[in-house]
Amino acid sequence: MITNPNDELEVMAVLEQYVESYIHADIPALRDVFAPDAVMNGYLDGRLITGTPEPFIQNVASRPSIKSSGTDPKYQIEQLSITHNAAAATLQEVGFGPYNFTDYMHLLKRDGVWKIISKTFTTF
Repeated sequence: MITNPNDELEVMAVLEQYVESYIHADIPALRDVFAPDAVMNGYLDGRLITGTPEPFIQNVASRPSIKSSGTDPKYQIEQLSITHNAAAATLQEVGFGPYNFTDYMHLLKRDGVWKIISKTFTTF
């Protein structure tokens, strides 16, 4: 149930900023999409990773951007659902370095601004 038509556009913009800043290793923009109390949990090559987005952000910052590697990463935002001030979406990411990801993103709208509050992911 989308109660404000702008919410869908705003949530999509946050998700696109997440992916594009990841692809281009734009660390300030990547940090900006996460709420200060965000969590990130999932599996990378079968290894469980839990915690905050900070290790992920540091990893992106420590390497050349995915875009500069000559690969052609693709992504699709799927299954977007918004109810009042909470949203959930599924992202499919293919060709992100050596990995393909499914990300389950949860967002909250606080003080009129949408931010990612949790990311649960796995590689395939």
